[in-house]
Amino acid sequence: MYIDAHTHLDFFEKYIEKAIEDINKNEILTLANSMDIESYMKNKEYSKQSEFIKPCFGIHPWKAAEYKGNLENLIPYINESEIIGEIGLDYVWVEDTSTYEAQRRIFNFILNESIKRNKFVSIHTKGAEEEIYSILKKNNYNKAIIHWYSGEISTLEKYIELGCYFTISVDIGYSDKTNEILDKIPLDKLLIETDGPTALEWVNGEYGYPSAIIDVAKKVSDYKKIELNELLKSIEKNYSKIIN
Repeated sequence: MYIDAHTHLDFFEKYIEKAIEDINKNEILTLANSMDIESYMKNKEYSKQSEFIKPCFGIHPWKAAEYKGNLENLIPYINESEIIGEIGLDYVWVEDTSTYEAQRRIFNFILNESIKRNKFVSIHTKGAEEEIYSILKKNNYNKAIIHWYSGEISTLEKYIELGCYFTISVDIGYSDKTNEILDKIPLDKLLIETDGPTALEWVNGEYGYPSAIIDVAKKVSDYKKIELNELLKSIEKNYSKIIN
């Protein structure tokens, strides 16, 4: 079985039926991360069309400043979502520094509520790698999937020491930095992802349907010089530790 540990199904928009068909045909266990409440509700609807889709609630740092509601209103969504995501901080792609405080407010609230409930969280760390590491370390919390890490290797090593999980994404084979990161990630903490249709498009211009995860898996297995089936079994084992 293929496991896509981080994607955004709502990004498929008018192609969503084709995407779900692709998931079902290839039996891709899919962690459908959310951008906000609306996105999460869509993921819940998509999950009715596939036993392989697991909706995950989160508010993405790009959407944090748009949330004007009471933070307590997020608790029912946190309660019902088995895995939380996507949450985090972004000081690179988000250039408007006036949003940073809202990002921190949303991230810290959802993270703290997730910690109380012992839930795994899928975290976006762009430009905030050290800050997020410090928060996790302070809470002695390692139930984290660090999504598509691209920061300093020295900080990556601290996340590894803490015991976090990591996804390798669709830039495998295109990025020396990703190869360097993959060299460091222990096999028992390794997951793979597609990050939705637009991520592959950003990397090589191709629209990325869910089955792009197959190519990610092959490239990772080739790079790590392990059999594809061995890699897939390892990822399944890692995922089973996350949900149990």
